[in-house]
Amino acid sequence: MATTSLTRRKKHTSGRKRVQMSRTIKAGCVYRQYSKDGMPIADYKSSRLAHEATGVSLGSIARAAHGERKTGGGYLWRVVPEDLPWEPIQVDLSSKIGYHDKRPLIQLTLDGQVVAEYLSIAHASRALNISRRSISCAITGAQKTAGGYKWVEKETKEKQEEKA
Repeated sequence: MATTSLTRRKKHTSGRKRVQMSRTIKAGCVYRQYSKDGMPIADYKSSRLAHEATGVSLGSIARAAHGERKTGGGYLWRVVPEDLPWEPIQVDLSSKIGYHDKRPLIQLTLDGQVVAEYLSIAHASRALNISRRSISCAITGAQKTAGGYKWVEKETKEKQEEKA
C-alpha cells in the first residue's frame, strides 16, 4: 500500500515588506471631527469611540486623522491635543487627480513638418491611440518617435517669458 504525504506549499510573495503606519495616538491627544467646511463637531478619546458615535469605519477615521487621506465618512479628522481650542481649520478638498499643468505639444512628421497641435499629452494620446508614456518619452528625448511621429513641446507665453 502506497502512502501519500501531504505537504503544504508556502505561497511566495514578491519579497516586498508591507510597511504599515502606526496609528496609535499619544496620551493627551484626541480624534477631532470636523465638518467639510472646517468647523469642529466633536472630540473622541479613540477611533473606536468615534466609530461607535458616528458609524464611520475605524480605518477611515484613522487614515483621515493621520493624513493618509483627506476625509473619512464625509468628515475631516485630526489628531489634536485635548486642550487645543475649538477653532475652525483651513480646508482644501480640491482633488489633485487630473489637475496638473497641461503641456501643449506639436506633432511633427519625420521630416519636421507640423501635422497637428494638442492641448496635452493625454489629448494627443486619446485622439491618435498612441500611449501617453510613448509620447512623453518622445518629448523628453528618451526615444526618437511615438506612433511614427516626432513630438515637441509647444512654447507657451509663460515659458517664453521665463526665458526672457
